Amino acid sequence: MKNLKCSLLFILVTLLSQCIQAQQLPRRAFLGAQLQNVTEAQQKSLKLPTQQGVHLVRVLPGSSLAFAKLKVGDILTAINQYSIVNVRQFMPLLKKFKANDKVKLTYYRQGKQRQAHMTFQEFPKMQSKTYDVIYSSVKANTNHLRTIITKPKGNGKYPAVLIVQGLGCATIDSPVNRFSKAISDSLTGRGMVVMQVEKTGMGDSQGAPCRECSFEEEVEGYRQGIKALKKMSYVDANQVFMFGFSMGGIIAPIVASQMPVKGVIAYGTVGGRNWLEYEMENTRRQAEMAGTPYDEISVIMQAKEKALHYLMVEKQATQDIIAKYPETAPHLRYPQHSQYLRSVGSLNLAKNWLKINAHVLVVHGKADFVSFAKDHALIAKIVNSKHPGKATYTELPNSDHWLNAMKTMQRSRQNRRNRNNAKNYRLLSIVSNWILEKVKIS
Repeated sequence: MKNLKCSLLFILVTLLSQCIQAQQLPRRAFLGAQLQNVTEAQQKSLKLPTQQGVHLVRVLPGSSLAFAKLKVGDILTAINQYSIVNVRQFMPLLKKFKANDKVKLTYYRQGKQRQAHMTFQEFPKMQSKTYDVIYSSVKANTNHLRTIITKPKGNGKYPAVLIVQGLGCATIDSPVNRFSKAISDSLTGRGMVVMQVEKTGMGDSQGAPCRECSFEEEVEGYRQGIKALKKMSYVDANQVFMFGFSMGGIIAPIVASQMPVKGVIAYGTVGGRNWLEYEMENTRRQAEMAGTPYDEISVIMQAKEKALHYLMVEKQATQDIIAKYPETAPHLRYPQHSQYLRSVGSLNLAKNWLKINAHVLVVHGKADFVSFAKDHALIAKIVNSKHPGKATYTELPNSDHWLNAMKTMQRSRQNRRNRNNAKNYRLLSIVSNWILEKVKIS
């Protein structure tokens, strides 16, 4: 009997170890440099054989390149057997390497070719003195997604929030992503566990490249995030919320209808109207904001309608549509591939909101020219039609789609790409206050 117990214990420990190992993701490599393409002038002055390679404009202390003793001004031309052509070709190439990989670099310094051996350092992780930061992961079909969890220090069970990203491909796990850090600082600082899920192919996540990920795959990643969050020993499974931005406000009610949550927050999203209806009106609004003559707007709207029809209804390939109707090209530039948008276009958005039984907060920035205030008001109206009093709608002054501190839509449109824009994080205070209120009254 004693031997049987030992054997069962051994099997249990082995299975647990395998499960933990299956959930681990290797940390991505940290090159640690600001890169630029090699110019014709640099090629001539440094007497380089070609213009291929990347110019090291800045080398960060503690980075892989710094340990390998490469310097500002060096021209990196190869890593192992891979030639480096330019910055655009080099960045995806870096995804082949992980922390602790040993590689050989070929580079030029002052016109002379040199070689160096380098061990990739681990990409720096988010850190905080006031709360714990946990790097974990979830499996979503064939994708393995990085999760970053922040929790208050100490023992106990806390309310939790899953953040659902918007459309596009950008890593949440980067020092330059100020918003990702602001979310953790604000919500976790108020006593909540926060989970952020990296999109497939981004950061440490493995699987399909982000721009090739289907809408259904993306939804599944967040579904698995909620599933994992509810099982955590430090999470109160009855006090789990979802916080969706832009496209995240479309995904959140889908997940919440499958995995019940206490509440859903949506900001800068599309609601009761379907996607095609929203796209048509937004195209006209932005054309009018640009000062486009009204007769030209009519031409634009015809091209937009044609693009949406052949993409969404006829389900033709983007390149085939553009080849036959070149005027549709400006209306087919999406950060995700066509099938992703077709899936979104087929959704009954009102039905998804009606299917959930949760508290709902919808917030619209007054300077947000990407989404509509009336869509947010409509979400609240739809939810309240089935669950009276469950939904609240509010407008956030001095805030645009990206939480830039902008007073008007026109100003946001003109200045949104300025990296030095001040941010309006009052949204995070509104959200944390609302969540704590819902937790208190439960």
